[in-house]
Amino acid sequence: MAVSRRSAPSATIWPTGVDNGALAQLLNAAQQAQNEIMIFVSNRGCVQIFTGQIERLLPQNGWLNVFNRRFTLHLIADAIAESWITRKPTKDGIVTSLELFAADGTQIAQLYGQRSEGQPEQTLWREQIAALQTRGIAA
Repeated sequence: MAVSRRSAPSATIWPTGVDNGALAQLLNAAQQAQNEIMIFVSNRGCVQIFTGQIERLLPQNGWLNVFNRRFTLHLIADAIAESWITRKPTKDGIVTSLELFAADGTQIAQLYGQRSEGQPEQTLWREQIAALQTRGIAA
């Protein structure tokens, strides 16, 4: 059975489009506040998951670069065609993510505030997500 927007239990579960600069803004906010985040990057063969604080963030020549002792991310900022904030219900409450997509619809990455099962989402993470500029559209 399809769920229409009118019958959804809460508007908070619908994705919200944000500016494609949201990744840089969110990584910078997480680095400044030193809260732990999770970054999921995958392809058909594997998933890499980073959990921790952003130690060094270096935007350079159109690339967003994260350098940590045990994690490095190099992402071409212009490859991000769509950025969405999603809110998913769990038994521990709503979990919020920033999800990035390429022009062909391929998911580039998902970012979450660090949390363990049985724990609610970080308040600081929600504040950082709320600070992202919305595009004024919702799916």
